[in-house]
Amino acid sequence: MIPYSRENYKTDFELKKDKFEKEFTDIADINYYSSPHVSYRYRAEFSLLKLDKQLAFSMTQNDNKVPIHSFPIASNRIQELMPQLLTFINKYSLLSDKLFQVEFQSARSGEAMITLVYHKKLDENWYALATTISQELNAYIIGRSKKQRLIIGKNFIVENYTYQQNEFSLRLYEQCFCQTNPFICDDMLDWVTKNCVDINQDILELHCGLGTFTIPLSKIYNKLLATENSRPSFEALKENINLNEGTNISIARLSGKEAIEAIKKIRTYRRLSSINLDEFKIKTVFLDPPRAGLDEFTRKNIKNIDNIIYLSCGFDSFKEDLQILKRTHEIKNLALFDQFPHTDHIESGAILKRKAQD
Repeated sequence: MIPYSRENYKTDFELKKDKFEKEFTDIADINYYSSPHVSYRYRAEFSLLKLDKQLAFSMTQNDNKVPIHSFPIASNRIQELMPQLLTFINKYSLLSDKLFQVEFQSARSGEAMITLVYHKKLDENWYALATTISQELNAYIIGRSKKQRLIIGKNFIVENYTYQQNEFSLRLYEQCFCQTNPFICDDMLDWVTKNCVDINQDILELHCGLGTFTIPLSKIYNKLLATENSRPSFEALKENINLNEGTNISIARLSGKEAIEAIKKIRTYRRLSSINLDEFKIKTVFLDPPRAGLDEFTRKNIKNIDNIIYLSCGFDSFKEDLQILKRTHEIKNLALFDQFPHTDHIESGAILKRKAQD
């Protein structure tokens, strides 16, 4: 059992800070953002494990399923829902039969969504029971199996984020990536927007997801070109742009590499046929790549962009990418975001400015 005490968290956070500082001894401007030590995780997934003829939530540790009887790092709403839902699962075989995964997602408002994933086709009897349980729990329920998804209520919740005393709302859709820790997400948004430069010009955003950074960046820059390759996230992005009345945002369903190929006129894409790329004066690129970091093509082709805002969920790849980007850019600011307290995980940010050319 991980000791989730405030004192242990303070010790863990100081160790992360020390590790970060030792890697970047030549950078003076570093910001550190700590998290609440409990109740910070607003999304959680569990498998199921049978104990004494009853099902329990479980997670995998060292290749073994471990029962989860309490989960203090989850939001208070998820902690409330977990035992309530488990009671229903163990009471009704219609609910528990061939159920292999449960996903919880909540917002700070208390709005919640539960996804039940099955190895069977769901029928009208399941739907009727799940509807009753949804009403009892005051939470949306989605039933998912192969080529089937049944939605009771909605397939999204709404979270409100803040940056520099501004607030905006996002629809967080089921099956779309979103920031797990909304408190750290607010810090990331605040840090990113405070470090924006050349705001009278345009910005390119790669890997934009459902629009977490797209919306605030669009309020700062002249025009924004955002790309995302995942179809569900791209559809969610369109909804969130409409929700926030983003009139200066152009979007395309492209990978990061494809977007750069198009901008560099290496290749044309029909998905960009409605966008005139020549109208964009891109001085800044915002990057939030997968854990593996930037691919070689992207690193090579952003070296002529004046400003780079880089968020990373993989510390090793972050360090490797910065070593290469430092050849053409100067690191102006770094940040450590403790997205996942009580783990070794480090989320990082870097602001880079292109060096003067000889």
